[in-house]
Amino acid sequence: MAGVLSSVPRYGSSYVLIVPTRLAEKIPGPNATEVANLEVGVRSGTDAGDAARAIGITHIRTYPLDGSPLQPLKDVADGKLDAAVIWAPLAGLGILELALDQGQVALFTIDKPHAAPPSLRAARVTDPCAGAILDALNVSGVLPAELLVSVDIRTFIGTPAPHFDLEQARAGAPIYEEFCSRCHGPAAVADPKGLAPVDLRISIQRFTYAGFKYIVLNGRPSRSMPPLRGTVSEEQIPLIYQFLKARSQELLPGPAKESQ
Repeated sequence: MAGVLSSVPRYGSSYVLIVPTRLAEKIPGPNATEVANLEVGVRSGTDAGDAARAIGITHIRTYPLDGSPLQPLKDVADGKLDAAVIWAPLAGLGILELALDQGQVALFTIDKPHAAPPSLRAARVTDPCAGAILDALNVSGVLPAELLVSVDIRTFIGTPAPHFDLEQARAGAPIYEEFCSRCHGPAAVADPKGLAPVDLRISIQRFTYAGFKYIVLNGRPSRSMPPLRGTVSEEQIPLIYQFLKARSQELLPGPAKESQ
């Protein structure tokens, strides 16, 4: 299970407040005044307690780490507990396992990014269950915790560009294809019919690395580019940059139809 949960994209550092629909009128969101009056379940050995206290929750019921990881959510569903704060991938699994995907609970991302529970960290695996959990979270309207934290470009000013490395550029190619090609075209070749027909091979030559990183994390709302915080990791951003630099210098081949 740990490998599957660690493979759920975007939500690895997110914790969610789960509220049953019977309390929906009192708790329309995580900042509602009534949140402070809830008895909320959290698992010990996780950052759930810190995330709960950060939004003013004081009535906390702690569940042992060696018990069922879904017990707080089950108690919410059974009416034994007002609400729960759970690591987002685990909450998504609980929605599926307990058949709570029919509007029985509401999920709200809270606080800031937190570490995943140590007991549920594992090497990523390829498993369709990770995609199903992602869908359950998306349908529930859960945001990655990174999107709750504002990005200030001043924190990036002066960040040096990574030293160019062709092997890193090659490693960046599949990352670009996964996260960027849908809008910007395969191998950074602009698709006139795409969502963002901009030739990144040219654009990358104008950007400082700080500016590039800021745009990736914050998006460009005026141009309908979504922020990729929580989707692309800090380690992946320089690899994408290296790939685009290599493509701008024709050091890596383009898509098949361009290479012919």
